[in-house]
Amino acid sequence: MPHSEKLVKIRLDEGSLNFDYAHFLPAIEKCSTIHGHTASLSIEAGGEKVGPGLVVDFGLLKRIAREVVSVVDHKIIVCERYIESAADGRVTIRFSGKGGEYLVVAPQSEVFIAPFESTIENITAYIAESIMRRMPENVVYVKVVASEGVGKSAESVIHREGHV
Repeated sequence: MPHSEKLVKIRLDEGSLNFDYAHFLPAIEKCSTIHGHTASLSIEAGGEKVGPGLVVDFGLLKRIAREVVSVVDHKIIVCERYIESAADGRVTIRFSGKGGEYLVVAPQSEVFIAPFESTIENITAYIAESIMRRMPENVVYVKVVASEGVGKSAESVIHREGHV
C-alpha cells in the first residue's frame, strides 16, 4: 500500500512494556563498565483497517510486544564479539572497559547475545524488527520509541518491504 488515505495508526504506550537490562559499551568511557537501565516503550503500528475496522487488535500487539521484550528483559545484553565461550549453560564474556579488563561468567539463560553493540538505538531497532516480522500483512510499519532515562530515547521505524 503506497502512501494512502487509508493508512491508520494505533499506539500502545503503557507500563507493561517496560523492561530492565544491563549492558556495557567499551568504546564509550562513561558506559564502558557494566551498568543497567529501565527502558520504557511506546509502539505504533500503521496500516489499512481490516475485518471489523482494525489495523491490529491492541491485545495482539501487546502480546507480541511482551513476547519480544521478554527476550531482553532482566538480561545482560552483550554483543557477540565479547563472547569468549558459551558452553554447558554458561557464557564467558570478556572486554576491556573503565578500570581495565572485565571477565564475566554468567548463566546462559541470563544473557542475550546480540549481533550488534548494545546501544539503545540497536536494541530499539531489534525490538521494532522483531515485532514487524510478527504483524499481520495489512500492517505496513512499526515504530518503536524506547526511553532509557529521563530525556533519553531512541526511535526505530521498520517498514514492510515495498511499503515506504
